Amino acid sequence: MGNIKWVEVHYTDLMGRLRSISTSFTEDLVVGIDGSSIGVENVESSDVLVIGDLETLRKLPWSIDWGRVIGDIHKSRQVAHPLDSRSVAKRVEEYTVRELGLTPLVGVELEFFVFRDIVVNYNPPFTHTYVVSPLDRSIKGVSNCYQSLNNILESYRCELVKTLIESFYINVNSHHHEVASSQLELSLNPSKPLVLADSVQTAKYVARKISELKGLKTSFAPKPLPGENGSGMHVHISLWRNSQNLFYDPSDKHGVSQVARYFIGGILQHVRALSALVAPSVNSYRRLVPGYEAPVYAYWGYKNRSTCIRVPFALSGNAARIEFRVPDPTANPYIALTAVILAGLDGVKKSIDPGDPLDTSAYRFTKVPREKRLPASLLEAIEELENDNDFLKPLFTRELVETYIEAKKKEYIEVSQHPSVMEILIYT
Repeated sequence: MGNIKWVEVHYTDLMGRLRSISTSFTEDLVVGIDGSSIGVENVESSDVLVIGDLETLRKLPWSIDWGRVIGDIHKSRQVAHPLDSRSVAKRVEEYTVRELGLTPLVGVELEFFVFRDIVVNYNPPFTHTYVVSPLDRSIKGVSNCYQSLNNILESYRCELVKTLIESFYINVNSHHHEVASSQLELSLNPSKPLVLADSVQTAKYVARKISELKGLKTSFAPKPLPGENGSGMHVHISLWRNSQNLFYDPSDKHGVSQVARYFIGGILQHVRALSALVAPSVNSYRRLVPGYEAPVYAYWGYKNRSTCIRVPFALSGNAARIEFRVPDPTANPYIALTAVILAGLDGVKKSIDPGDPLDTSAYRFTKVPREKRLPASLLEAIEELENDNDFLKPLFTRELVETYIEAKKKEYIEVSQHPSVMEILIYT
């Protein structure tokens, strides 16, 4: 790292947006920023610090003397900012060990789109249109692009994975073309929550950078294309005691332990509130509709992709895990992963029974009680979070939860006041 002269100091705001400030490289990477511009301070007391975590320092492969480091937002050198989401994720492993003597391992499947171009025409209040140009075409019900070959996307994918592994030391387990047009997936191997959240933010950053260098456009919007599958960020979780996977029980027909069932029960108990944290955009709820392999109802099942929690087929006891399918790439990974773990741990502590697994398609249901339905909008999810957030209290401050809710309500109002092209077409 001796030839690094400049550093991009990356940090994440409460909404999950990756921010950056550049500075000359020293062993003491502390920079001052305007906290009011990123929503963590008022304008009259706006000065905050970003302190780089030198363990995350990496040399940028596309710049001769530049590096990248991930930082935390601080009130002062000694005091982390109460609205710094990375600091929340830092504490979740320690909390799990302290409370239950267990260690969480978390992996994700990160889905996203790479388009030839995205052109947005936004001239308020009269004109707002967009044109998306996919690199290939999926036709629902006729053919899809799942694991198909596309020279441009194949080249992009291989370069992205090579860069993540060799330059950023991120352990990519697999990668492929997903179902929808121009849609890709990266599967990141299980890690500790903080490491994985850092990896998600890094993967999104590198994906966008390589797209830019190739003249392409990357989109992490959950549902950028109508009539096609959206992008999720499926979260895979297991709990360990030393080298023992406590989600595995060899005496169970499916290898699923009682601890895993209680963990599932906790997530299902809080899933409506969790939605505001793991599917936190207006666009998220265009993805969470029947028929597109996205969850709609709060059920769980073995190998069942219509449920919000799936127990995947595991080749060994060490691979036993659960998959939570509600999250999407607009989530702040530090907040989302921590919240999912806390919900599951609440189930373990309270022995919450998840009920019987679902062995049919949830999309066939016509009447489902409200408590078993995922929220239909971001506003509904936020209202659920207002009423159900006690399970977050071990690590989420009241200030963080209230600030998050207020910001998301404003976002909902701002985005929802703009009619879509389809609304104009149908209702004019």
